[in-house]
Amino acid sequence: MEKVLERIKHIDTTKNPTMQDLADIMIMLSMRSAEVKTLQIFHYEPESQNLPEWYKEGHFWYYTGYVKNRREKKENPSPQPFLSMEKNLEHARNLLTWIQDAINAGRLYDPVFRKSGKRNTKSFSNFLRPYKILLKELRDIGAKHASRIHGGLNSTPQYLSLLTRIALRQESERLNAGINYAMGETDSEGSDPDSSSDEDSEAKAAENEITEIIDIYSY
Repeated sequence: MEKVLERIKHIDTTKNPTMQDLADIMIMLSMRSAEVKTLQIFHYEPESQNLPEWYKEGHFWYYTGYVKNRREKKENPSPQPFLSMEKNLEHARNLLTWIQDAINAGRLYDPVFRKSGKRNTKSFSNFLRPYKILLKELRDIGAKHASRIHGGLNSTPQYLSLLTRIALRQESERLNAGINYAMGETDSEGSDPDSSSDEDSEAKAAENEITEIIDIYSY
């Protein structure tokens, strides 16, 4: 993914975006294709003690306009913490706006819908075909890599899993606060070593699978 990050770093937003730019930004933001036109990123810092329910202490950037599971849009989506491959969050927001403005102006294909509103993913899927990657896989690639970038060298599989779920904008109530401990040593008295071994094996298998996909896309 280093090449993806390098391309993102040097994107010229004075020009029209390309399909390559669209793919890179979808990976960067772990976006579903149906979220490209609706996703919004905003900065929030509390100014009083009356905090909104969605506010998470220590998080100052949030998403709205995301899509729930099974592509069900939320009428009034609660903001979710923003985590992406790009650590410069202002730059990430500007790139999303650049892509959205180009689609709205007809300078870039919507990856999902034609102007008529009819669903059509053929053009973007054809662009991805040489990489042997599916449109729906871009989101998972971005989330897994974002967790690696923000997790650090000594992160446990549990902590990486938490970061991945944040990058995927999963509902806050689904995030198990109990795994926040998971930086560093995880063995404790009474723990089942066989169970831990199984969990590590599953995490390693999942990591190997996503690494294979990442290697295909990196060129």
